[in-house]
Amino acid sequence: MRLARNSTYLFGARVVNSLAIWIFILTVSRWFGPEVFGQFSFLNTIVLTGIVAANFGLDAMMVREVSRDQNRGGEWLVEVLSFKVGSSVVVAISACAVFYFLLDDRAIFRLLAVYSLTIVMNSLAQSFWYYGDAFQKFQYHSFFWAFSNVIKIPALCIAVFFRKDLASVIEGLVVAELISLLVASLWVRHAFSLRLVGFSYRYVLSLFEKGWLLAVVFILSAVYSRFDVIMLNFMQGKNAVGLYSAAYKFIEFVSIIPGTICVAALPGLAVDYVDDYKGFRVSCRRTLRMLMVGGLLIGGGIFLMADVIIPLFYGQEFLNSIECLKILGIVVFFLFVNGFCTCLLIATNNERCVVSAILLATIVNIGLNYLLIPPYSYLGAAFATVISELFLLLNYFFILLRKKEFKSILW
Repeated sequence: MRLARNSTYLFGARVVNSLAIWIFILTVSRWFGPEVFGQFSFLNTIVLTGIVAANFGLDAMMVREVSRDQNRGGEWLVEVLSFKVGSSVVVAISACAVFYFLLDDRAIFRLLAVYSLTIVMNSLAQSFWYYGDAFQKFQYHSFFWAFSNVIKIPALCIAVFFRKDLASVIEGLVVAELISLLVASLWVRHAFSLRLVGFSYRYVLSLFEKGWLLAVVFILSAVYSRFDVIMLNFMQGKNAVGLYSAAYKFIEFVSIIPGTICVAALPGLAVDYVDDYKGFRVSCRRTLRMLMVGGLLIGGGIFLMADVIIPLFYGQEFLNSIECLKILGIVVFFLFVNGFCTCLLIATNNERCVVSAILLATIVNIGLNYLLIPPYSYLGAAFATVISELFLLLNYFFILLRKKEFKSILW
């Protein structure tokens, strides 16, 4: 009942959130075409990866730890926010420094410099979103998550219909992120009667020691899932990035289902693993079976309907994305199951296993992209994603089999 209620809150938010993003993506792709959409996807990939790095896995750790000791909630939030102020600034500056030398197009670099401001704002805002999760108040996470993307639609409309260039789109996104941060911080402070004082960097080293494994998990996950776009940009150009992103964004839209269930399940699994192992095992088995069936059905539907999906949503300029979407449809099953395995291992303090599995999968993914993108372009990137996800699933399968407490979940 608890998981169902929390999943409902988050699923509703993710639907609104994903629809807002979907409208945003479709507007940019249809209005500007594959090449400019490719530029936007490239910039967005860098920024989203930067946000994950700046978060350092601290939000998931905060939820897990505060759910076990709620009296320390305010203290944890202050420590996490203090850490993120520094980490987000460092990541934003580092991203700009790296791509200053890699990008020949100075106009694109200037857009990246402006867009990187959202790394700071979004990483801070997410701590406020996640704070209520530790108290089983997922409605706050749901609302702020949805709100953060809904307000991007007016910014996009103003950019498209008045200035009609990518720079105005980026500027609108920065303003929207700032509004989202202000609303989330004020609301959560009022709802939980928090006084966020005493910001201190005394805890930076402590948080780094506690959170570096989770940080590696999330950073590797971001690199693993997004590095293909960066490689495509440098090896095949913006048009290839646009065609690949059109297909992959649809898969990301579908991933709201396993993502919602995993976020909702994390605090409950963390507590049940310690206090009620029998309930933990039953919940895991049911959730895993549900995700396996859902992944098969949805992935199969995408594979069969790709010929309809691409022209319907993106238009005739993106017809070359059809075969890419068919290939990526196979990935859906793996995303559903792998997402739950990651959540399960994090909830049970097995971050080291997740790190080893994702690190190996990331190496495989980068190697496959290096080999397959030159001859097959965006289709090569899609094949690399399928093989890498299968490899990750096999890794997780053997990790769970090696641990006695998880064997009863698999069989």
